[in-house]
Amino acid sequence: MKESHVNNGTITKIAKAIIMNMSNLATLSIDFFTLLSILCSMPAFSKRLIYALSNKLFPRKFGDDDQGANSPEGKLIINFARTKKSPFDIKSESSYNAYLSKGALVLGVKRQNYIAWVDIPNLEFQDQVIEAKLRLNNLGNYAATGIIFRIMDDCSYYMALVSSKGYFRLDVVKDNSPKTLIAWTEISDFNGINIDMKIITYGANYIFLVNGKWLGEVMDNAIASGRIGFVLASYNDENNETETDDRTVNEDVYICKAMLDCMLIDTRSKSIEENYKTWTSESNINAEGRLRLAETYAVMGDPVKSLEQIDKAWKRRDEVISMVAEGGVRTKKELLLAARMNFRLGHYSEADEHIDSILDQWPDSPEGKFARTEKMKILNELGKFEELKQFALANPFKINKDIDYYTLLARCHWELNDYTASAESWDKAFELNGDNGVYAANAANAFESAGKKKSALERYIAAGKIFLNEDNKAELNVIMPKLAHLGKKSYEARALAGKWAYSIEDYTQCVKEFETAHSLRNALKPRPKADPAVYYLWGLVLSLYGKNRTAIRLLDKAVKLAPDYGLFRFKLNELKLLNGIKDSGIAEEFKTALIQIGDDPQGKMTEHAGNLLLNAGYSKDAKYFFDLLKKN
Repeated sequence: MKESHVNNGTITKIAKAIIMNMSNLATLSIDFFTLLSILCSMPAFSKRLIYALSNKLFPRKFGDDDQGANSPEGKLIINFARTKKSPFDIKSESSYNAYLSKGALVLGVKRQNYIAWVDIPNLEFQDQVIEAKLRLNNLGNYAATGIIFRIMDDCSYYMALVSSKGYFRLDVVKDNSPKTLIAWTEISDFNGINIDMKIITYGANYIFLVNGKWLGEVMDNAIASGRIGFVLASYNDENNETETDDRTVNEDVYICKAMLDCMLIDTRSKSIEENYKTWTSESNINAEGRLRLAETYAVMGDPVKSLEQIDKAWKRRDEVISMVAEGGVRTKKELLLAARMNFRLGHYSEADEHIDSILDQWPDSPEGKFARTEKMKILNELGKFEELKQFALANPFKINKDIDYYTLLARCHWELNDYTASAESWDKAFELNGDNGVYAANAANAFESAGKKKSALERYIAAGKIFLNEDNKAELNVIMPKLAHLGKKSYEARALAGKWAYSIEDYTQCVKEFETAHSLRNALKPRPKADPAVYYLWGLVLSLYGKNRTAIRLLDKAVKLAPDYGLFRFKLNELKLLNGIKDSGIAEEFKTALIQIGDDPQGKMTEHAGNLLLNAGYSKDAKYFFDLLKKN
């Protein structure tokens, strides 16, 4: 199971909430970031990068007699089974608790979406080897624990976490700005409880191990030195899509707990160098670990780092295999990942080589299907359109016929001057995603090039409606001349042209187009269904020109065509009052309109209705709306 926290599709959200209790600086608590949702979906595998709304415990303020400098070389061993004292600055508040119990430093969190830590004050470390024996009790919730190091202050540090789901991650926060260095990466054979974490920091180089297994390496120079702490995080469960109030705390119930049994901090140069040498030697790093990290980097959108890990993994595996046999081993999953990363970097020949390996060895596997789609993408980028066409024809049932398939095929046919086939492929893509007006516009363009004007016009109209709803002026600027040329005698095309003219405030052209559309519709047998929006906009424009009697008649028609649309009803009765038309039921019409509209921010429309009635002499009816405004 992969880490997950938010729904697909997505986009990254950052929220900062800083809550300070200035009455007690010693126990100051800060909520400082929520980062949700980066999803890089890949057909063979997917991961989601998860951040949490985080809170830290401030260490006590340093006094004048504190050291404040890097600690001298040595070996600091903290074994809670042998001491009742703790070098950690233990503090507790309503949202967390830290205490010594049964030979361990215990940290408990009492609310979701919360991170708390305790650290060792006064001692700052630069290069070091940190070894910590931890236990995580998630109490049935989603949690993570680990080590926070190089703590400069409350808003600059590194944080390494292991989750209850068996994943590792590394983040750096500098000047309150978070950055993920290693996103959630799977740890093999992890029971979710016992964690032996090892961190080697050597200048700007960092190496991480959990339970004796290499998990990752990074280079980052954001923070050179700082304190060390013990951290615990609670998260919302992945299946809980409702936002909880992170301020709600049950002081008697823990969300999760973590225990630090012992910690070793080794700052001896010789020891650091030996550990660094050991864990930068490829002979000590399992290829599977590098491949898991490669998947993580792929999800993070870093194909360079992903390929670097893949190459190192393959090289290491080849070295092992070469001791007993010739040749290397590449799994289909690895080859697909390597192909995709090479493709992102524009290394199409390398990507093609990996794809061909999959198709040669595992043509009927699920990866084989994905590989065929990748093959089409590669041929498209290389401009080999005839080969792409023949490849698609040769594999009619072995390629995922998704949007990528049809858009690639559409471009292929276009480049080969087969415009009808291109249009049909764009139509297929539009069937799969009817909200994408570009697909409809491309189909229209292809049909027009094929001489099929009727089909072209239908697609241009479909595209125009989507672009108009999106207020996509750039695309509308492109297709409107096409509509004007092909749709001179089309009611729908002229109506759409009128709406476009209204949106760009060309009211003279708007009226002209609506008048033409109206005449064209009336001439058709059977007569098409009328569009209420046409009469509404037409009426609004005429009211601007002072032609209020005609405007009222058009708005009335719009209301009759769309009786449940409150805005039409409201504007009709507004125009009636402004033009001195008396109607005993007009107040009820406003009430109905407001109910139909539903959303009335700050009660502006309610107030406007009251003012209209008051100015027209309906003071008793106006009072109803003013009273309603006061209640809301």
